[in-house]
This record gives sequence, C-alpha cells and structure tokens, in this order.
Amino acid sequence: MTENDDPIAAMEWLLDRFEDDDDVAYAEAGAVSQTKTDIVVTEDGPRDELVFDETGLWCRVFANGAADYRYTTNLNEEALADVADRAVRGGKFLAQADPARFDQLTTHRAVHDGWASDRIDEVPLETKRSTIEAGLTAAADIDLERRWVNYADAHIEETAATTTGSTVRTTLDRASVAFTFAVRNGPTIRRHAGSTRGAAFLDELPDTFESAAADARTLTRAATADAPTGETTVVLSPRAAGQLFAFVSRYLEADTVDMGLSPYDIGDELGPESLSIEDTVHAGSWAARSYDAELRPTTPVQLVENGTVTRYLHNTVTGIEADESPAGNAVHSIGFGQPPRIHARHLEVEPGDTGRAALRDEADVLVERFDEPWLRDEFERVQRSGVMPASALYARDIDRKVDDRTDRGCAEFPIAEGYRLRNSERAGRIEGLSLAYDPSTLRKVTAIGRVRGTVTGVDKKHKTQIPYAVTAPSVRLRTRLRTRE
Repeated sequence: MTENDDPIAAMEWLLDRFEDDDDVAYAEAGAVSQTKTDIVVTEDGPRDELVFDETGLWCRVFANGAADYRYTTNLNEEALADVADRAVRGGKFLAQADPARFDQLTTHRAVHDGWASDRIDEVPLETKRSTIEAGLTAAADIDLERRWVNYADAHIEETAATTTGSTVRTTLDRASVAFTFAVRNGPTIRRHAGSTRGAAFLDELPDTFESAAADARTLTRAATADAPTGETTVVLSPRAAGQLFAFVSRYLEADTVDMGLSPYDIGDELGPESLSIEDTVHAGSWAARSYDAELRPTTPVQLVENGTVTRYLHNTVTGIEADESPAGNAVHSIGFGQPPRIHARHLEVEPGDTGRAALRDEADVLVERFDEPWLRDEFERVQRSGVMPASALYARDIDRKVDDRTDRGCAEFPIAEGYRLRNSERAGRIEGLSLAYDPSTLRKVTAIGRVRGTVTGVDKKHKTQIPYAVTAPSVRLRTRLRTRE
C-alpha cells in the first residue's frame, strides 16, 4: 500500500490486521472522503476562505474488554500499522474493571444516500460567499462593534465495516453557520443554524440573518430594566427551552449515568404529566444520521413520557448491560477526530395547548436565549469537558472513586437575551441574571406552549464535538433567578 491508496482498501487492510490479532475481540473501521468548505466573514468582509479534500480512516477496537479509537489521514501501510498497534494497546492497557460485551451476531448491510437533492460541494465558493454577504445586509442599519460569521460545510462519503461482517455506506451533506452580532455599547446576539439538506441550506440563510437582525434591533431599543431575583415566574422561548432540554438530555446518556453524574433514575418524575420528550431522527436535520458509528440504524427513543423518565440513551455496550436495544445513539464527532459518544440526535418536546398570551400571564421574565450553562459541581465540569476513553463502561471506574456530591445535576444558565414582563408585555431588557437549574426545576413547569421552534448547536462531550437539534415549545415555570457572579 501507498499513501495514495483508496481509503476503502486501507479500511479492508486494517480490518484484516485486526482479525488476525488474537488480542482483538471486535473492531469497527470507516473509510471517509470529505470535501469541505470553511468561510469566515467579519465586519471588514471575508477574512478566511478554504476549500479542501480530506481522506481519512477511523477505527474503534475492543481489546481486553475495553475500547480505543483512532483517526488518521495518513493511509500508507506503516502509518496504518502504527494506528492498529496503538489502538490495541490503548484497549489492553486501560485496565477497565468491567469488561465490555458487544454484539457479535447482528449484522447490517445497507446504503443510504443522504437527504440532499443537490450536493453542497457542487455549489461554487463564490456563491456561498455572496449568499452570506447578501444575508448580512439585513443588519446593515445596526451599529455593530463586531460581526463574526463562520460558515462550514462538508460532503461526506463514508464506508464503514466491522470484523463481524456489517458493511454500511452513507452519504451526508452537512452545512452550518455560527455567527455573532455585537452591538456597540449594547447586547450581543449569537445564533447557530445547520442542516443536512445540502445546497438547500443556502436558501435558508437570508431568513436566518434577518431573524437575528430583527432580534438585535428589538433588544437594542429596549431600555435596561430591573428584574426580580429569587423565586420568579419565567417564560422560556422555544429557543431557550430547547437549550434547557438539550442540557437535561445529557443526564439521560447511559455513560453519564454510569459515571454517577445523573440525578435521574428510570421512573423518576422529571416534569409535569404534560411533558414528553422523544429523541428522533429528522430527515435533513442538522443532527441527522441514517446509521450511527456502530453501524446501527438510527431509530426514535422515548426518553420522557407523561413527565416520567422512561429510558436512557445507549450505545451497543451499555445497551447489552441494561438489556436494552440500542437505537443508533453512538454519534460521530464532527470531523471524526475524536471518539463517538452516546448522545441525543434531534429531541422532540411535545407541544402543549397554551397560547402565547396565556403563557405570559402573570409572568415576570421572558428569556429568549441562554449563554452556555455553568455546572456548579467541579467534578462534573472536569469530567464533561475532559478527555474520556472510547470505552463507555470505563465511566463506572470513575464513579467508584468518587463520593456523592450535593451539586450533582445543578447549573447556572446565564440569560443572554431576556426581557422584564409587565402585564404580559416586554418592559425593558434584563442583564446580569442567571436561571438556577437543579434536578427539580422541570417539575415546576406550569404551562407548555402550542408553538414550537428548533434550535441547533454543537455540544462538546469529552472533547468530542457533537451536532444536536431540539424542537421545543415555550414553557412557563417557577424558578430561581440569581445575580450572575
């Protein structure tokens, strides 16, 4: 083999290497070909533009009851042999107390061509840049101190296989834009939008920028108002509610449970009877994949029903331990550089029957958007953001070394865009406050709205960057607001 060899041939070579290794019980590998675009636009115009191809190979290897993950763009035989050796050593020397079991019987052979009618990589760079610049004219009348836009897309062709005979070939056209409008001497607006619908995503950008510009105008024109602290009636917009539900779903990941970080057991009351949450797979969603990193088809999971936690999210290993069938929740990292993690895909929160006016009745604060939540438990902060082996059951070894913590599942949600409400109407913007979340917070939801919206983003779990989406309604709840430290 040479460094110019086809990635599929490299994948087959690597799988043969693992099949001949007595230390390897099971392995997965994937050959990935990507065409990527990255564009950065600031207040001074386009700053960085890059179009490039990337060919790589990922593998996850089970040895001595534990797993290790590797990704390389160097496909020559010497480099692949080094990757294989490191992966096997990584599993053998993890010293995981509970050996992982894996599914040796189920096999999948499938092809999925994605959800794009038109490939994103066939759109010229100039068209993508001009679409962004045209969309930004929506904010031309706003006095922005800083304007930052990062557009990224990738056409991804992946062929994945296992040592037990599964083979899956998928195509994905993923595109996103993350941008910031910082108003001079005023608020900062941040937005993310993403899709796997290919070139059709570009048609959505003008409305995305226009909506953000309108929000910036409304927030800027509102005078700063005093807001109550302590126990308060708060209305969360669909965007803010989606951010909150995305955070809560972390505690329903099986490895988070095994690490002792989740405050929720199966059967626990999470919220009112009107609250139901399902993890789904929407065609064309930013977080959509047809098959997960374990070559499992992605299917819905009912996480919460009538306010009660009904199920956790599993990969194959944790599913076998819990006698649950995995539903495709081993989610690849964007770019494949880090191990796949157990994570939600596209959360669907069931709408209620309360209209906008009734939601705001007697409410004190309206939250349109939160900044990133801050975990109050230092151990939880370190574990979520730190490095974690690719072996899910290693989480149990961490839990055995740590005592119970009173701040488990508690966080501060800084209010980034919010308003004081008087007589159900906006009466000025609020600044410097956070919503205090604890495991009982959602039990204090008093109404769920009829109208839903979708929020997208990227979650960072143990260095892995995971796309997520949430479709949620507005909610009203009694909760505590604090002055931000």
